[in-house]
Amino acid sequence: MRQLQEERTCKVCMDKLVSMVFIPCGHLVVCTDCAASLRHCPICRAVIRGSVRAFMS
Repeated sequence: MRQLQEERTCKVCMDKLVSMVFIPCGHLVVCTDCAASLRHCPICRAVIRGSVRAFMS
C-alpha cells in the first residue's frame, strides 16, 4: 500500500498526487502545479512538447 502511495505522489513537490502525462515520453510523475514550470521530463530528460491531464479512479 505504501509503495502505491509513493508511486502516485508528485516527484517534484512530493506533496500532491500525480496528474499530468508528458508528451512524447508518456511519463506520469508530476502534479498540475509542478508540470507548468517544467521544460524537460524529470525522469528521462526528454523535452516536453505537451501534457495531458490524467484522472485516476
